[in-house]
Amino acid sequence: MAVDAPHDVADIDGPADHPADHADDAYVRAALAGLRSARDVLPVAALLEALGPAGLRRLREPGGLAVVVQIPSPDWAPHIDLAIREFSAFAYAFVRIGSQRNLDRPSEGNDKAASLLAEGARVLGISQAPERYLPASLVAGADLLVRIGPPSNRIINAVIRAATGKRPRRMPPAAAAGLDFDAITASIRLASTPRACLDRLQVAQRAVCGDDVRLADVPPLEELCGYGDAMSWAQNLVRDLDAWREGRLAWEALSRTCVLASAPGLGKSTLVRAIARAARLPLVATSVGDWFTGSSGHIDTVLRFAEQTMMRAAAQAPALLFLDEIDALPNRATMDNRGRDWWTPVVNGILTALDSTTSGPTSRLVVIGATNHPEALDAALVRPGRLHPIIRIAPPDVPALAGILRQHLGADLPGIDLTPVARLGAGGTGADVTAWVKAARAAARAAGRRMILADLVLQLAPPDDRTQEEILICARHEAAHAIAAELLDVARVSCVSIALGLTNAGVVRAAAAPKLLMTRADTEAYALVCLAGRAMDALCGAPNSGAGGDPRSDLGRATAAIAAAHASLGLGETLSYRGGIDEISRLLREDPALRRTVERDLQRLFVQASAFVSQHRPLVEAVAKRLVSERSLSGDAIAALIRVHRQGGAHAVRGGSDAR
Repeated sequence: MAVDAPHDVADIDGPADHPADHADDAYVRAALAGLRSARDVLPVAALLEALGPAGLRRLREPGGLAVVVQIPSPDWAPHIDLAIREFSAFAYAFVRIGSQRNLDRPSEGNDKAASLLAEGARVLGISQAPERYLPASLVAGADLLVRIGPPSNRIINAVIRAATGKRPRRMPPAAAAGLDFDAITASIRLASTPRACLDRLQVAQRAVCGDDVRLADVPPLEELCGYGDAMSWAQNLVRDLDAWREGRLAWEALSRTCVLASAPGLGKSTLVRAIARAARLPLVATSVGDWFTGSSGHIDTVLRFAEQTMMRAAAQAPALLFLDEIDALPNRATMDNRGRDWWTPVVNGILTALDSTTSGPTSRLVVIGATNHPEALDAALVRPGRLHPIIRIAPPDVPALAGILRQHLGADLPGIDLTPVARLGAGGTGADVTAWVKAARAAARAAGRRMILADLVLQLAPPDDRTQEEILICARHEAAHAIAAELLDVARVSCVSIALGLTNAGVVRAAAAPKLLMTRADTEAYALVCLAGRAMDALCGAPNSGAGGDPRSDLGRATAAIAAAHASLGLGETLSYRGGIDEISRLLREDPALRRTVERDLQRLFVQASAFVSQHRPLVEAVAKRLVSERSLSGDAIAALIRVHRQGGAHAVRGGSDAR
């Protein structure tokens, strides 16, 4: 039998009933009679509310009984232990809060619990995480599972009435949210007034939870730009939370978990803060990496650190729990044997804590994870029911970048069209925009005047110290990528830029053409686009270092695509699966045969890329010429040049027709 404590955090306008007023039982009234101190009343009132009449009758029935009580936080344990013994005697009690590393575990105490229950005795278990700390046999065989959540306003009202003799006239929402047992009982004092007690509770909340200054300067959700599907998910969540508060939607119907995945600097944290502000939820933010660096490193302390963070969020519920850098938890499917013995219980323990704290029947948490490496996440972490779905945030296109610039500029540069400036910054992120605007304002202050457009442009496109030859090489290289992407129907180009600032080369920003399933031809077309820049370099002189250097370079992407086709996707010469896409680098290092196969394909595709850029050289040169003069071209401008080429041939392209 499970008994769940009500999780009411709504406003109470006017007097509220005492928990005992809802139970037709003189025994309950006797239990509360004469209690005045908050430290005496709070555990009894919370327990009675959690039990309800049915649970209380079951507790008082004679005979053997296994009772498990889940408490809000460890400091409740001794008080609930005393309170429940007012209603029933127990042969033995397991009170475990994780303080004893060798004893507070599911494998300890099973024989004792099972023996006592087999003999018809009554056994009690109390813990903030029963599955983690109590004997497994007691949890599995519990006849009565009592979940005590953070105290509702009705409980706080009853405790204040007992201590002061008066009922509060009006209570704020979630009057004790975020506070532990000691903080609550220290705020509700004998011979005080209800108003003074509530004031002390609010002061304690500000001290513990803080007035979240991180939300004070975050832009409204509707003003954020460039988030795509992530913004749609956020807006749906805010709308559904409003419906839940109005009683039109059950909490279980909310889509309230996800993982935000993107490259660094694309504003995952900003979006989470904006969601918390728009949804009117307290924000509890933590980095999963800090769970390991902020503790002693022992398994039990890491798990306790994680558990305390989750319980801190649960105590403020409804709240938003933000788990940044969740890839700090390794993928058990790909970890090597050397660290498996340590990591497996850690990952399992954190998944269990996540389930019990955030997904239980009394949970009122929105949980959002964030990562720069979604491919590295453990499948069990991101399955439905935990942190699901994974929502990818793409780099902002030019219109989104212009919107982000306007958002950060605020009152500066009013009325100026920022689209041309955004084109100069193509490939930039929200973090880049923050740095640009900050530096532009600093330059204006140093000059003793308000910011002008030139201050901002200088940050996005600093003086170009490249030679004209280097600029032309860069322009041809990026133009070849853009034309190959468009003509081979691999991606739609949104912007091409060779402006300095983000890199010392150039960038093509494009969205892949929508395809649910990739064929071998699709994979090779993508690799050919990656190789087109180097092919143009070779056609116009000699290959250079611009195509390589890191895994996200042209050569890195082409190599990864072809290697994945052979080793992961079943698109090569064999059907054997040799590893995930995230393991490609290791597979190439360890498998000479795979390296030879991939190199053979890349050489063949490079020949095709060379033939492609030779065939379309007039068009590539026309795009490169415009890039040299303008530094940045929109996707529309590229598409217009392609139309001119197709309609009028190479002569029309060389003629320099305006393609805007």
